[in-house]
Amino acid sequence: MAMKCPECSMTAHTRTSEYQTGTLKKTWYQCRNIDCSCTFTTLESLDTIIMKPQKVTEDVPKKELPPQRQTLNRYGSASRLSNRQNAPS
Repeated sequence: MAMKCPECSMTAHTRTSEYQTGTLKKTWYQCRNIDCSCTFTTLESLDTIIMKPQKVTEDVPKKELPPQRQTLNRYGSASRLSNRQNAPS
């Protein structure tokens, strides 16, 4: 991830990061502008969960799917030449 440098507004790249808690991450950045080279930290945290995954409450037996056909050569048996690709008779 990248952020803008607070000093020169150029792009700063991530040097390292660590989780402070399960939902809070501290990240160290360094400016890519060699004349600036500002190093700074940010805190990234969870704001809102938009949608939670559904919880499975009962065991539903899985259906076994029939095996899929595989292509054995480059185009497979379903490939056919169009009329203009056929060799002249």
